Amino acid sequence: MQIQPPAEPVAARPETPINPRAESPPWSGLDLLLIGLVLVVALFFFSSIFFIVSSSGVSAPEVRGNPGPLVIVPSMTLSYLAALGAMYVLVTRYRRRPFWQAVAWRWPNGWWVGYIVTGSMVAVVLGLLSRYLPIPKSLPMDRFFQNRQGAYVMMFFGVGVAPFAEEMLFRGFLYPVLDRWLETLLMTPRQLRRGCIWVLIAAGWGQIEHRLPLTWSLLLAVGVFLLTAALLGGRSLSPVGGKTHVVWLPGVVLVAWGLASRSIADRAFGSATIALLVLGCLLGLLSMFPPVQPSAAGRWGRFVAVIATSASFAMIHGEQLGQAWGPLLVLFVVGLVLTLARVVTRSVAPGFLIHVGYNLTLFTLLYLGTDHFRHLERITQ
Repeated sequence: MQIQPPAEPVAARPETPINPRAESPPWSGLDLLLIGLVLVVALFFFSSIFFIVSSSGVSAPEVRGNPGPLVIVPSMTLSYLAALGAMYVLVTRYRRRPFWQAVAWRWPNGWWVGYIVTGSMVAVVLGLLSRYLPIPKSLPMDRFFQNRQGAYVMMFFGVGVAPFAEEMLFRGFLYPVLDRWLETLLMTPRQLRRGCIWVLIAAGWGQIEHRLPLTWSLLLAVGVFLLTAALLGGRSLSPVGGKTHVVWLPGVVLVAWGLASRSIADRAFGSATIALLVLGCLLGLLSMFPPVQPSAAGRWGRFVAVIATSASFAMIHGEQLGQAWGPLLVLFVVGLVLTLARVVTRSVAPGFLIHVGYNLTLFTLLYLGTDHFRHLERITQ
Protein backbone atom coordinates (compact mmCIF):
# COMPACT_ATOMS: atom_id res chain seq x y z
CA MET A 1 0.00 0.00 0.00
CA GLN A 2 1.40 3.32 -1.05
CA ILE A 3 1.62 5.78 1.77
CA GLN A 4 0.66 9.28 0.83
CA PRO A 5 3.04 11.93 2.09
CA PRO A 6 1.46 14.27 4.62
CA ALA A 7 -0.12 17.26 3.03
CA GLU A 8 1.71 20.49 3.49
CA PRO A 9 -0.13 22.83 5.81
CA VAL A 10 -1.92 25.59 4.02
CA ALA A 11 -0.77 28.96 5.12
CA ALA A 12 -3.50 31.00 6.73
CA ARG A 13 -4.66 33.72 4.44
CA PRO A 14 -4.21 37.03 6.15
CA GLU A 15 -7.35 39.05 6.54
CA THR A 16 -7.30 42.16 4.45
CA PRO A 17 -9.62 44.97 5.37
CA ILE A 18 -12.35 45.84 2.91
CA ASN A 19 -11.01 49.36 2.75
CA PRO A 20 -7.28 49.61 3.48
CA ARG A 21 -7.63 53.24 4.57
CA ALA A 22 -10.53 52.54 6.92
CA GLU A 23 -9.98 53.46 10.53
CA SER A 24 -9.93 50.61 12.99
CA PRO A 25 -9.74 52.01 16.53
CA PRO A 26 -9.70 49.49 19.40
CA TRP A 27 -12.59 51.32 21.12
CA SER A 28 -16.26 51.45 20.18
CA GLY A 29 -19.08 53.95 20.27
CA LEU A 30 -19.95 52.71 23.75
CA ASP A 31 -16.42 53.48 24.98
CA LEU A 32 -16.72 56.93 23.41
CA LEU A 33 -20.01 57.46 25.24
CA LEU A 34 -18.42 56.49 28.55
CA ILE A 35 -15.59 58.96 27.99
CA GLY A 36 -18.16 61.66 27.26
CA LEU A 37 -19.97 60.73 30.46
CA VAL A 38 -16.72 61.06 32.43
CA LEU A 39 -16.19 64.50 30.90
CA VAL A 40 -19.71 65.70 31.77
CA VAL A 41 -19.62 64.36 35.35
CA ALA A 42 -16.15 65.81 35.93
CA LEU A 43 -17.24 69.18 34.55
CA PHE A 44 -20.26 69.24 36.86
CA PHE A 45 -18.16 68.21 39.86
CA PHE A 46 -15.30 70.65 39.37
CA SER A 47 -17.59 73.51 38.34
CA SER A 48 -19.56 73.05 41.55
CA ILE A 49 -16.36 73.22 43.59
CA PHE A 50 -15.09 76.37 41.90
CA PHE A 51 -18.55 77.95 42.06
CA ILE A 52 -18.51 77.49 45.83
CA VAL A 53 -14.97 78.86 46.14
CA SER A 54 -15.66 81.85 43.88
CA SER A 55 -18.98 82.73 45.52
CA SER A 56 -17.38 83.53 48.86
CA GLY A 57 -18.36 87.13 49.48
CA VAL A 58 -20.49 87.17 46.31
CA SER A 59 -24.03 85.95 45.84
CA ALA A 60 -24.15 82.46 44.33
CA PRO A 61 -26.78 83.41 41.69
CA GLU A 62 -24.52 86.20 40.50
CA VAL A 63 -21.60 83.81 40.05
CA ARG A 64 -23.75 81.23 38.29
CA GLY A 65 -25.18 83.86 35.97
CA ASN A 66 -21.76 85.21 35.03
CA PRO A 67 -19.03 82.64 35.71
CA GLY A 68 -15.62 84.09 34.99
CA PRO A 69 -12.44 82.49 33.65
CA LEU A 70 -11.27 81.65 37.18
CA VAL A 71 -14.26 79.29 37.39
CA ILE A 72 -14.48 78.04 33.81
CA VAL A 73 -10.79 77.49 33.01
CA PRO A 74 -9.85 75.37 36.07
CA SER A 75 -13.08 73.38 35.72
CA MET A 76 -12.53 72.70 32.02
CA THR A 77 -8.83 71.90 32.50
CA LEU A 78 -9.46 69.34 35.24
CA SER A 79 -12.40 67.87 33.28
CA TYR A 80 -10.24 67.45 30.19
CA LEU A 81 -7.58 65.76 32.32
CA ALA A 82 -10.21 63.38 33.70
CA ALA A 83 -11.38 62.51 30.17
CA LEU A 84 -7.81 62.01 28.97
CA GLY A 85 -7.13 59.78 31.96
CA ALA A 86 -10.22 57.72 31.11
CA MET A 87 -8.94 57.39 27.52
CA TYR A 88 -5.55 56.21 28.71
CA VAL A 89 -6.99 53.60 31.09
CA LEU A 90 -9.44 52.37 28.45
CA VAL A 91 -6.79 51.91 25.76
CA THR A 92 -3.92 50.55 27.85
CA ARG A 93 -5.71 48.48 30.48
CA TYR A 94 -8.90 47.25 28.84
CA ARG A 95 -7.85 47.19 25.19
CA ARG A 96 -4.20 46.24 25.83
CA ARG A 97 -2.84 48.63 23.20
CA PRO A 98 -0.02 51.18 23.29
CA PHE A 99 -1.78 54.49 23.88
CA TRP A 100 0.00 56.79 21.43
CA GLN A 101 -0.10 54.21 18.66
CA ALA A 102 -3.80 53.52 19.19
CA VAL A 103 -4.78 57.20 19.03
CA ALA A 104 -2.58 57.71 15.93
CA TRP A 105 -0.28 60.26 17.54
CA ARG A 106 2.79 60.50 15.31
CA TRP A 107 4.97 63.57 15.40
CA PRO A 108 5.49 64.82 11.83
CA ASN A 109 8.87 64.38 10.26
CA GLY A 110 10.75 67.34 8.91
CA TRP A 111 9.69 70.94 9.44
CA TRP A 112 6.85 70.51 11.95
CA VAL A 113 6.77 74.28 12.51
CA GLY A 114 5.09 74.46 9.10
CA TYR A 115 1.89 73.14 10.63
CA ILE A 116 1.92 75.95 13.20
CA VAL A 117 2.44 78.43 10.36
CA THR A 118 -0.48 76.81 8.53
CA GLY A 119 -2.68 77.38 11.59
CA SER A 120 -1.62 81.03 11.67
CA MET A 121 -2.48 81.44 7.99
CA VAL A 122 -5.90 79.86 8.57
CA ALA A 123 -6.54 82.34 11.41
CA VAL A 124 -5.57 85.33 9.26
CA VAL A 125 -7.58 84.21 6.21
CA LEU A 126 -10.69 83.39 8.21
CA GLY A 127 -10.33 86.67 10.11
CA LEU A 128 -10.42 88.56 6.82
CA LEU A 129 -13.33 86.52 5.46
CA SER A 130 -15.30 86.91 8.69
CA ARG A 131 -15.67 90.62 7.90
CA TYR A 132 -18.28 89.59 5.35
CA LEU A 133 -20.22 87.51 7.90
CA PRO A 134 -22.74 88.76 10.47
CA ILE A 135 -20.43 88.58 13.50
CA PRO A 136 -22.08 90.14 16.60
CA LYS A 137 -20.04 92.86 18.27
CA SER A 138 -20.72 91.31 21.67
CA LEU A 139 -20.54 87.59 22.40
CA PRO A 140 -21.06 85.64 25.64
CA MET A 141 -17.38 84.69 25.70
CA ASP A 142 -16.45 88.38 26.00
CA ARG A 143 -17.14 88.13 29.74
CA PHE A 144 -13.95 86.07 30.02
CA PHE A 145 -11.95 89.11 28.91
CA GLN A 146 -13.11 91.71 31.43
CA ASN A 147 -9.66 92.15 32.97
CA ARG A 148 -6.02 91.34 32.26
CA GLN A 149 -5.97 88.43 34.68
CA GLY A 150 -8.88 86.74 32.91
CA ALA A 151 -7.31 87.40 29.50
CA TYR A 152 -4.02 85.75 30.50
CA VAL A 153 -5.86 82.78 31.98
CA MET A 154 -7.83 82.36 28.76
CA MET A 155 -4.62 82.60 26.71
CA PHE A 156 -3.07 79.83 28.79
CA PHE A 157 -6.13 77.64 28.31
CA GLY A 158 -6.55 78.42 24.59
CA VAL A 159 -2.94 77.68 23.68
CA GLY A 160 -1.71 75.24 26.32
CA VAL A 161 -4.76 73.08 27.15
CA ALA A 162 -7.61 73.22 24.66
CA PRO A 163 -5.72 72.25 21.45
CA PHE A 164 -4.35 69.00 22.85
CA ALA A 165 -7.50 67.95 24.71
CA GLU A 166 -9.89 68.81 21.87
CA GLU A 167 -7.77 67.15 19.20
CA MET A 168 -7.59 63.98 21.26
CA LEU A 169 -11.35 64.02 21.83
CA PHE A 170 -12.51 64.88 18.33
CA ARG A 171 -9.79 63.75 15.94
CA GLY A 172 -8.23 61.09 18.17
CA PHE A 173 -11.35 59.30 19.47
CA LEU A 174 -14.53 60.56 17.77
CA TYR A 175 -13.49 60.65 14.11
CA PRO A 176 -12.13 57.05 13.87
CA VAL A 177 -15.33 55.63 15.39
CA LEU A 178 -17.52 57.64 13.01
CA ASP A 179 -15.42 56.63 10.00
CA ARG A 180 -15.65 52.91 10.80
CA TRP A 181 -19.32 53.00 11.82
CA LEU A 182 -20.51 54.99 8.82
CA GLU A 183 -18.67 52.78 6.34
CA THR A 184 -20.36 49.71 7.82
CA LEU A 185 -23.69 51.49 8.01
CA LEU A 186 -23.76 52.42 4.34
CA MET A 187 -23.24 48.78 3.32
CA THR A 188 -26.18 47.43 5.39
CA PRO A 189 -29.68 48.82 4.64
CA ARG A 190 -31.05 47.09 7.74
CA GLN A 191 -28.77 49.11 9.99
CA LEU A 192 -29.69 52.24 8.08
CA ARG A 193 -33.36 51.67 8.84
CA ARG A 194 -32.57 50.92 12.47
CA GLY A 195 -30.48 54.07 12.70
CA CYS A 196 -33.30 56.10 11.13
CA ILE A 197 -35.76 54.86 13.76
CA TRP A 198 -33.47 55.57 16.69
CA VAL A 199 -32.52 59.04 15.46
CA LEU A 200 -36.17 60.02 15.05
CA ILE A 201 -36.96 58.61 18.50
CA ALA A 202 -34.07 60.63 19.95
CA ALA A 203 -35.41 63.82 18.34
CA GLY A 204 -38.86 63.33 19.87
CA TRP A 205 -37.48 62.19 23.22
CA GLY A 206 -35.25 65.23 23.48
CA GLN A 207 -38.19 67.55 22.85
CA ILE A 208 -40.19 65.87 25.63
CA GLU A 209 -37.31 66.07 28.13
CA HIS A 210 -36.52 69.66 27.16
CA ARG A 211 -40.07 70.86 27.84
CA LEU A 212 -40.93 68.86 30.97
CA PRO A 213 -40.40 70.27 34.48
CA LEU A 214 -37.18 69.12 36.11
CA THR A 215 -38.82 66.62 38.48
CA TRP A 216 -40.85 64.90 35.78
CA SER A 217 -37.87 64.94 33.43
CA LEU A 218 -35.67 63.12 35.96
CA LEU A 219 -38.41 60.61 36.80
CA LEU A 220 -38.96 59.85 33.12
CA ALA A 221 -35.21 59.44 32.54
CA VAL A 222 -34.97 57.04 35.49
CA GLY A 223 -37.92 55.06 34.12
CA VAL A 224 -36.31 54.73 30.70
CA PHE A 225 -33.03 53.68 32.32
CA LEU A 226 -34.78 50.95 34.36
CA LEU A 227 -36.61 49.74 31.27
CA THR A 228 -33.31 49.56 29.41
CA ALA A 229 -31.78 47.58 32.28
CA ALA A 230 -34.72 45.14 32.18
CA LEU A 231 -34.26 44.66 28.43
CA LEU A 232 -30.55 44.12 28.96
CA GLY A 233 -31.23 41.47 31.60
CA GLY A 234 -33.73 39.67 29.38
CA ARG A 235 -31.37 39.75 26.42
CA SER A 236 -28.44 38.44 28.44
CA LEU A 237 -30.56 35.52 29.75
CA SER A 238 -31.84 34.68 26.30
CA PRO A 239 -30.49 31.34 24.95
CA VAL A 240 -29.97 33.00 21.60
CA GLY A 241 -27.58 35.49 23.09
CA GLY A 242 -26.33 38.20 20.84
CA LYS A 243 -24.77 41.57 21.20
CA THR A 244 -26.25 43.06 24.32
CA HIS A 245 -25.06 46.56 23.47
CA VAL A 246 -27.61 46.56 20.63
CA VAL A 247 -30.29 46.61 23.35
CA TRP A 248 -28.93 48.94 25.99
CA LEU A 249 -26.61 51.33 24.14
CA PRO A 250 -29.49 53.18 22.39
CA GLY A 251 -31.30 53.38 25.73
CA VAL A 252 -28.28 54.91 27.46
CA VAL A 253 -27.87 57.38 24.59
CA LEU A 254 -31.53 58.38 24.92
CA VAL A 255 -31.18 59.00 28.65
CA ALA A 256 -27.96 61.00 28.17
CA TRP A 257 -29.48 63.06 25.34
CA GLY A 258 -32.61 63.74 27.36
CA LEU A 259 -30.66 64.96 30.38
CA ALA A 260 -28.30 67.02 28.21
CA SER A 261 -31.26 68.70 26.50
CA ARG A 262 -32.11 70.48 29.74
CA SER A 263 -28.80 72.35 29.76
CA ILE A 264 -29.04 73.51 26.13
CA ALA A 265 -30.61 76.85 25.22
CA ASP A 266 -33.92 76.75 23.34
CA ARG A 267 -32.49 78.10 20.10
CA ALA A 268 -29.51 75.72 20.08
CA PHE A 269 -31.69 72.77 21.01
CA GLY A 270 -34.14 73.59 18.23
CA SER A 271 -31.27 73.55 15.73
CA ALA A 272 -30.02 70.23 17.13
CA THR A 273 -33.51 68.72 16.82
CA ILE A 274 -33.80 69.86 13.21
CA ALA A 275 -30.38 68.32 12.50
CA LEU A 276 -31.54 65.01 14.00
CA LEU A 277 -34.72 65.02 11.92
CA VAL A 278 -32.76 65.71 8.74
CA LEU A 279 -30.29 62.94 9.63
CA GLY A 280 -33.12 60.47 10.34
CA CYS A 281 -34.84 61.24 7.04
CA LEU A 282 -31.52 60.92 5.20
CA LEU A 283 -30.84 57.51 6.76
CA GLY A 284 -34.35 56.36 5.86
CA LEU A 285 -33.89 57.52 2.27
CA LEU A 286 -30.52 55.77 1.94
CA SER A 287 -32.00 52.52 3.28
CA MET A 288 -34.30 52.34 0.23
CA PHE A 289 -31.35 51.96 -2.13
CA PRO A 290 -29.26 48.80 -2.70
CA PRO A 291 -26.20 48.33 -0.45
CA VAL A 292 -23.30 50.59 -1.34
CA GLN A 293 -20.14 48.98 -2.66
CA PRO A 294 -17.28 48.86 -0.13
CA SER A 295 -15.13 51.41 -1.95
CA ALA A 296 -17.99 53.89 -2.28
CA ALA A 297 -19.10 53.22 1.30
CA GLY A 298 -15.59 54.07 2.49
CA ARG A 299 -15.54 57.37 0.58
CA TRP A 300 -19.03 58.48 1.61
CA GLY A 301 -18.57 57.29 5.17
CA ARG A 302 -15.36 59.27 5.50
CA PHE A 303 -16.98 62.34 3.96
CA VAL A 304 -19.87 62.25 6.45
CA ALA A 305 -17.49 61.49 9.34
CA VAL A 306 -15.40 64.57 8.47
CA ILE A 307 -18.52 66.78 8.30
CA ALA A 308 -19.97 65.35 11.53
CA THR A 309 -16.68 65.73 13.43
CA SER A 310 -16.26 69.32 12.24
CA ALA A 311 -19.87 70.18 13.11
CA SER A 312 -19.48 68.64 16.59
CA PHE A 313 -16.34 70.69 17.12
CA ALA A 314 -18.23 73.88 16.28
CA MET A 315 -21.29 72.97 18.35
CA ILE A 316 -19.37 72.61 21.64
CA HIS A 317 -18.44 76.29 21.30
CA GLY A 318 -22.04 77.29 20.56
CA GLU A 319 -22.88 78.67 24.01
CA GLN A 320 -19.69 80.78 24.06
CA LEU A 321 -20.66 82.29 20.70
CA GLY A 322 -24.32 82.88 21.52
CA GLN A 323 -25.34 80.39 18.79
CA ALA A 324 -24.58 83.07 16.19
CA TRP A 325 -24.24 81.32 12.85
CA GLY A 326 -21.43 83.56 11.58
CA PRO A 327 -18.84 82.63 14.27
CA LEU A 328 -20.09 79.03 14.25
CA LEU A 329 -19.48 78.83 10.49
CA VAL A 330 -15.91 80.06 11.04
CA LEU A 331 -15.33 77.39 13.69
CA PHE A 332 -16.86 74.76 11.42
CA VAL A 333 -14.28 75.65 8.75
CA VAL A 334 -11.53 75.46 11.37
CA GLY A 335 -12.77 72.03 12.41
CA LEU A 336 -12.86 71.01 8.75
CA VAL A 337 -9.20 71.96 8.31
CA LEU A 338 -8.19 70.08 11.47
CA THR A 339 -10.16 66.95 10.53
CA LEU A 340 -8.82 66.92 6.98
CA ALA A 341 -5.30 67.15 8.41
CA ARG A 342 -6.14 64.03 10.44
CA VAL A 343 -7.45 62.23 7.34
CA VAL A 344 -4.54 63.13 5.07
CA THR A 345 -1.71 62.52 7.55
CA ARG A 346 -3.50 59.73 9.50
CA SER A 347 -2.13 61.34 12.65
CA VAL A 348 -3.51 63.61 15.36
CA ALA A 349 -0.28 65.55 15.93
CA PRO A 350 -0.44 67.75 12.76
CA GLY A 351 -3.96 68.88 13.67
CA PHE A 352 -2.75 69.68 17.18
CA LEU A 353 0.03 71.89 15.78
CA ILE A 354 -2.39 73.64 13.41
CA HIS A 355 -4.78 74.17 16.31
CA VAL A 356 -1.99 75.69 18.43
CA GLY A 357 -0.95 77.98 15.58
CA TYR A 358 -4.55 79.12 15.03
CA ASN A 359 -5.25 79.93 18.68
CA LEU A 360 -1.82 81.44 19.25
CA THR A 361 -2.33 83.83 16.34
CA LEU A 362 -5.76 84.92 17.61
CA PHE A 363 -4.45 85.62 21.11
CA THR A 364 -1.36 87.39 19.76
CA LEU A 365 -3.52 89.71 17.64
CA LEU A 366 -5.78 90.31 20.64
CA TYR A 367 -2.75 91.00 22.84
CA LEU A 368 -1.37 93.55 20.41
CA GLY A 369 -4.75 95.09 19.56
CA THR A 370 -5.63 95.74 23.20
CA ASP A 371 -2.23 97.21 24.16
CA HIS A 372 -1.07 94.14 26.07
CA PHE A 373 -4.55 93.43 27.48
CA ARG A 374 -4.73 96.92 29.03
CA HIS A 375 -7.65 98.12 26.88
CA LEU A 376 -9.94 95.10 26.61
CA GLU A 377 -12.91 97.32 25.89
CA ARG A 378 -11.64 97.46 22.29
CA ILE A 379 -12.90 93.89 21.78
CA THR A 380 -16.49 95.09 21.39
CA GLN A 381 -15.65 98.22 19.38
